[in-house]
Amino acid sequence: MNPKNLEFLKDGLKYMGFGEKLNADLEAKINQQPTEFNLSLQGEFKKDGVTDKVDYRLDFKKSDQTDMYFFNRYQATLKNEDPTQEKSQTFYITKNSGITAKEAFNLLSGRSVNKDLTNKEGQAYNAWLQLDFSEKDKNDNYKVKQYHSGYGYELDAVVSRYPIKELSNDEEKVKLMKSLEKGNQTQVTFLKDGKEEKMFIEANPQFKTLNLYDAKMQKQFQGIEKKETSEPEKSKEKKETQKQDVDEESEGKEKKSKKGKGVGV
Repeated sequence: MNPKNLEFLKDGLKYMGFGEKLNADLEAKINQQPTEFNLSLQGEFKKDGVTDKVDYRLDFKKSDQTDMYFFNRYQATLKNEDPTQEKSQTFYITKNSGITAKEAFNLLSGRSVNKDLTNKEGQAYNAWLQLDFSEKDKNDNYKVKQYHSGYGYELDAVVSRYPIKELSNDEEKVKLMKSLEKGNQTQVTFLKDGKEEKMFIEANPQFKTLNLYDAKMQKQFQGIEKKETSEPEKSKEKKETQKQDVDEESEGKEKKSKKGKGVGV
């Protein structure tokens, strides 16, 4: 057994969020010198009395030329009371770097994760990742949607539109931003009409906004970040817009609607 290789693998498990629980099993397997092997672990993620479970299967393979082993990938399965509703995805590891165990849980839960990545040419770039549960690739993995910097999702600017108490403290703001980038559903305090209200938020790069939930984890509609227009004012604005459109058409001008119904991927 290669001691340095073993320590490197143990460090990889720790950095990737699997802790030290598998260290003894890892060493025992390597002592047996198999060509490849896997280790299993169940993770639990608790929030407000609800516990989600994820089964992990970590795959290790021995080099064809040396006695070194490599941790190249793992499969994560988000459990469900109905087995047909379970979701699985294989995540690949490069030199102890990749999607962490917690980030895998967030992705399988439908949330987005921000990562520094490298393309085939070795160039570094940053992107938000989200699983597309409507489509799978040839390896039975969900396809991954990427939203690059050019897409225009600026998390800092988006978060600043909301009355979040934690933004007034630099240290708490840094923690909040890092948590959202990891794909976490993060608890914050909203200041509304002079009162504090517990809320949960998560990044939504696809629609360049945040997903909002109240203390009972009920999804909230957008509009909290600014004063909503009253119904009479909306009606008035609609009539004025219709009148303007008619006037412009009579002058022979071509108009294109500026309202979009969604964001293409």
